[in-house]
Amino acid sequence: MVNKDVENILKKYGKELDENSFQQNFSDSGNTSQEFMQFKKDMMPQFSRYERLCSTIGNLVTLRLSPNDEEKIGKQIASARIDVSAGQTVFLAIFFAFLVFFAGLLATVSIYLITGFFSLLMIFMAGITAGFLFYYFYSMPSRLANQWRLKAGSQMVPCILYTVVYMKHTSNLERAVRFASQHLEPPLALDLKKVFWDVEIGKYSTIKESLDAYLETWRGTS
Repeated sequence: MVNKDVENILKKYGKELDENSFQQNFSDSGNTSQEFMQFKKDMMPQFSRYERLCSTIGNLVTLRLSPNDEEKIGKQIASARIDVSAGQTVFLAIFFAFLVFFAGLLATVSIYLITGFFSLLMIFMAGITAGFLFYYFYSMPSRLANQWRLKAGSQMVPCILYTVVYMKHTSNLERAVRFASQHLEPPLALDLKKVFWDVEIGKYSTIKESLDAYLETWRGTS
């Protein structure tokens, strides 16, 4: 039953593609950088806000992380497609945690000097809030990466269908992947265009190498 349903879908897409979609220019993969930034601005504003915070506050101090932390956070940043460094993300978390704790401590001291009442509860609550904010900002790259993967993962089935349908028509991997990138919605469309961009800038020599490198980013989750 499943195979029959898939076959029906392939026939449907194949007929539509034969009629409308194969007579097009495959020489241009699009302005990847511009489309990427516009997508994050329109569909995922928290991505851009987080990048702005990291680029302003995160640059106040340069942190040197351990190689393990640098690698771990670096992978999360790469998966989230955000233009920040691991040191920036950690300092941002430390900054907001310290700011909240210092504000709570200052408020406690001010109340003590004015009323003579010293509240350990306020200091405790400030510490709890600071710890929460540290975790929130420290884990932000991981959450953004998961959000990106969820959106891209939901588009994998139509991506495979587009690729298979095109290759049944013309057995060419590069054209098939480009065709899928042009007919999918972001974020997966941007990922596929980034595959071509990495070949164009010389990071990889062939589309297969670039595609294999991209698929490696899914190894741990899918």
